[in-house]
Amino acid sequence: MIIVTNAGQNRLKESQLNELNLNVKIYSESIGYFFETASKEIREVSQHKTTYTFFANLASGMSMQYGLGSSLLQLRRNLIRHTTPNQHLHENAKFDRMLLVGFNSNIIADSNPKIPFDIDSIPFQTMQTIDHKIDIVAKDGHITIRALQNVYLNGELVGIVVGDIKTTAIINLLTTQEYQLSNSRLSLSTDAGSLPIWDTFDSSASYRSNTLYFNKKVANTPFNIHAWFAPISESQIITSTWFTIALSFLAVPVIFGLYYSLRINNTNLVLTTKIEETHSQQAVLTRQNHRLKTEIDRRKMFEKELAYQASHDILTGLSNRKSGDEKLKHALLQAKRDDVNVLVMFIDLDDFKQINDTLGHLAGDKLLVQTAKRLRQSVRKTDVVARIGGDEFLLVIPNLDSEKEAQTLASKLLTIFEQPFQLNGSQFFISTSIGMSIYPQDGKTTEELMAHADIAMYRVKKEGRNGFSFYEASMNTDVQRSLDIDARLRQAINDNKLEIYYQPIIDLESKKITGAEALMRWWDDKLGFVPPDEFIPIAERNGLIHKLGHMALHTACHQAQQWQAIQPLSIAVNFSAAQFRQQDSLIETILTALSNSGLDANLLDIEITESLLFNNNIETVQILEEIKRIGAHFSIDDFGTGYSALSYLQKFPFSKLKIDRSFLQDMETNPSSQELVNAIIAMAKALGLKVVAEGVETQWDQNYLKTQHCEFAQGYYYSKALSKEDFEALLLQHNPNVT
Repeated sequence: MIIVTNAGQNRLKESQLNELNLNVKIYSESIGYFFETASKEIREVSQHKTTYTFFANLASGMSMQYGLGSSLLQLRRNLIRHTTPNQHLHENAKFDRMLLVGFNSNIIADSNPKIPFDIDSIPFQTMQTIDHKIDIVAKDGHITIRALQNVYLNGELVGIVVGDIKTTAIINLLTTQEYQLSNSRLSLSTDAGSLPIWDTFDSSASYRSNTLYFNKKVANTPFNIHAWFAPISESQIITSTWFTIALSFLAVPVIFGLYYSLRINNTNLVLTTKIEETHSQQAVLTRQNHRLKTEIDRRKMFEKELAYQASHDILTGLSNRKSGDEKLKHALLQAKRDDVNVLVMFIDLDDFKQINDTLGHLAGDKLLVQTAKRLRQSVRKTDVVARIGGDEFLLVIPNLDSEKEAQTLASKLLTIFEQPFQLNGSQFFISTSIGMSIYPQDGKTTEELMAHADIAMYRVKKEGRNGFSFYEASMNTDVQRSLDIDARLRQAINDNKLEIYYQPIIDLESKKITGAEALMRWWDDKLGFVPPDEFIPIAERNGLIHKLGHMALHTACHQAQQWQAIQPLSIAVNFSAAQFRQQDSLIETILTALSNSGLDANLLDIEITESLLFNNNIETVQILEEIKRIGAHFSIDDFGTGYSALSYLQKFPFSKLKIDRSFLQDMETNPSSQELVNAIIAMAKALGLKVVAEGVETQWDQNYLKTQHCEFAQGYYYSKALSKEDFEALLLQHNPNVT
């Protein structure tokens, strides 16, 4: 009985040792995972769009005065976001402080600039040989844990993101797993110092020689876990009366078990003999069954593959349109039975065609695969993610609690697209437009809900993209109007119902008319006046933009040439980015318009928007250079309303920069608007560009722009857009000597 007791004691000790060893291993893995996620988070900051844009603008020579301040502000906001808790995901921040340090030892952005920072503590020389590092800084008996991550621009090391990790987050992570004994101790140690986690040993007790000690290395970090645990008392085992009685009772079934085992063994010998007699017969049957099973398995695998292909998108592995429809129908049946809501989301990638046209369909496929992966990781396993065609995706979210939950999810989806996509070794940013409908308020069938989500998504496209919108009943009216415009625009072009109006461009120094901008106007018998910002996007989508552009260019050139008899006059014509997709015919169209009208190419000013710059490719740059060689000029229209790096301005042969009218609306009363206008003018001067201010409506606007050395202006203060007859009368009024 003593032998059995001793064996039990040894097994108990071994069990305790194994349990403690497992606990220490879990502590190590938890810390390792914490630092892995912290490193991943700081790596995302180094690759974030705001970081990339800042260094791109900095590399182009921009200064704080010329517009770099805006990108720096966005960069600092992103750093602060990573040091504050995420209320939507209920996550605490891992960092106390986050900084972006330039590789010339200057602090670029700091989430908490009020606290001093020792720039000399950053190991710049070490970071030249590695990409990232967990760094330990010891001071006054305490340690600071930092995550360092290099920042690259076009393969060149330009800065380091520094994140001070919250030690309280590490302590809280481990204390939630604290070993439930009265006496234990845990600490994290490095060569630079240690971080105490907990110590529950009695203050009066000292560590005995038989205290259990563990030392575990934390993978991919400079830390070791040191742990001490009090062992179980041996006397509690040996002197336990109940334990001895229990062992005595256990001895009885052991004896009976040995006897029963001998009986069973004898019976097994008889059975083994009988089995051997039929072994050869079973071998033959086994071979036959194996061949039959192989054939059945092959057919099942083939049927399973066919079933998968019928319900899944081969490229992304998501459900296809048919399967997505079926899953939505099932979700609606379940929602009707349980009286709950269902959210339907239509997701469309913005400017996906540009990626396909620029990098090729293989790069486009890679982008779709990465998008599918991000969408799957952003929703629950019970939610439906389907690719319904091209660059369009469907999300079905059952059991929707509220519209606010839908807004939170849509915001989360927009956020995941802020991270760059890796295509052909380069980083690309792409946004998305999201339309949403909710069962049962927006529809009760799959057809209604998907159609309404699609309508909401196109509303986002129309309003500038990179956002989300819920379906509203009034959108049906908008859709019907768009269909009417589409149909009647074709007829209006055939019947020559569109007119070209002209708005004068004024030289602020001489107060004389030096040019005119050609603007298209359309009055329809049924629709009334249709503004250009309504029918031009529709023409871009249905391909009519090429006919409109051809008509506008030829009409404006002919009219401008006729007005040369009154005074020298340049003519500005707006070109859509869609027109540059037909690059072979674009040059020919311009040359034909100049030749037929007799207008000097030097008097033609082609206005393009920032969207063309953002989606530029080599062919676009080449065609702009070729048009420049013809003698025509280029202006960048509506400057400041897009999202393109300022460095693009240096790549294109611009002569003028037009300040968008939105910056002048409240310039007289808003100092911030004045500063923005000042910065744009100063930047244009630095690049050697003339400046045209749009939307000048008051004498104050004119005087202020003149003091800032803006060369040209246009707006209602001088004249609205006029018909060719009224504009000619205005020219004659300014030139009384001409008859």
